[in-house]
Amino acid sequence: MWWKLILCVCLPLVNGRHSHCYWNNKSPYTYFGSKTPYEAVRGDFRDVPPIRGCEPVNVWFITRHGTRHPSPMDAAAMKEASALKDKIIKSHKEGRGEMCAQDISDLQNWNWTNLENSPSILTQEGFIELLEFGQRFREKYYSFLDNLNQSRIRSTDEERTRESSKAFIEGLEDIGEKVCVENPIPDDAVARPYRFCKKRGKEVINGTVATDEIKRYQETAEFKELQKNVQKRIGSEDELLPRTIMAFYDLCRFYRAYSIVKRSPWCALFTDHEMKILEYVEDIRHYFRNGYGHPMNRLLGAASLKDLYEKFEATVTSGDKSFTGYFSHDTMLDMIYTALGLYYDYPEISGLERIKNRKWRTSFLTPFVANFVAVLHRCTKMSSYKYRIQFFANEKEVHICGNRVCGWYDFREKFQQFANASLDFCNESTTLYYV
Repeated sequence: MWWKLILCVCLPLVNGRHSHCYWNNKSPYTYFGSKTPYEAVRGDFRDVPPIRGCEPVNVWFITRHGTRHPSPMDAAAMKEASALKDKIIKSHKEGRGEMCAQDISDLQNWNWTNLENSPSILTQEGFIELLEFGQRFREKYYSFLDNLNQSRIRSTDEERTRESSKAFIEGLEDIGEKVCVENPIPDDAVARPYRFCKKRGKEVINGTVATDEIKRYQETAEFKELQKNVQKRIGSEDELLPRTIMAFYDLCRFYRAYSIVKRSPWCALFTDHEMKILEYVEDIRHYFRNGYGHPMNRLLGAASLKDLYEKFEATVTSGDKSFTGYFSHDTMLDMIYTALGLYYDYPEISGLERIKNRKWRTSFLTPFVANFVAVLHRCTKMSSYKYRIQFFANEKEVHICGNRVCGWYDFREKFQQFANASLDFCNESTTLYYV
């Protein structure tokens, strides 16, 4: 007699239908574009081996603020979408939808926390992120920071960047008392040149390229499948618009960004695969607003790198030890990477289809507290080059010259182009072309 062996795969069921459960996902997806917690992607200065025979003589960095509350526009969209909570719960009780009972319970216990009352303000988690960043910075560069000839810390004129700089300096502990803190300045050509660039405002901010590419992607079969899945998952009888889905995503990632261990019940609306699709929407936005998607972004990034080049040249000439730090925004980090030619993809980012193995990923480039650090070393035990330059992005070593560090002549060859950077084009009325 032959017996047939029937293999059964058991999946969780809700009201007789298959479901995924967010509440018991042991390792939920943690990459949320520019709302990614720093702890999810950062490296650690202290684990990077020192450059033998060399000592730091100049450190220059620019960093994004820590985790913040949503902007007024985002908060309004999130609040509108959150009003669907009762409908989602009702659908579940009526036997529609595919969410787990525990995910529904967590959603039922969730309440709107008046985020519109503190728009864009640094959160407590954001303060701690910068405090700990400063503590690691102090431990890595204690000897250098304790023997400075000159120093400068400056933030843009926003609450979230001012508070971030205070947290960082507090993290430096006793050394922080010696650091010169400058007041924010209007039309800051280093920390935020894009803010007063009229040409960018007209062609990029008020332009439609970024939104057109996002709409293009949201018409792809991949995104349409996500729409259908979410609508089915919450038991909605009405078609979900892309803007509502993106607001659900913000409800998930803003709450998730407050802590690496906290979870938002709104994340239960998406699978990990769908999170990657929504992450790509963010990448498209950043690519065309701040990155390679428009030629002037490279010129704006060059304005900041001009300051870096001049600071290092001054140290090589005078021998003075110098420390410079700017507290800015994700837009500025995107522009700096674009000016340096880093994280460029071919084929380029577009709304045509999602590039899965792309380099341009805002989750890793510009999470909260994103930072770019350059360290000039004086090397006394080397027979040829006297100076070496080391670079970090989010506390991970970046090999801009191919090797671990740049020699002085390699550095000059790559960075001298920024010495003549100008923002004069910002007031031009003609279309800008860049080769």
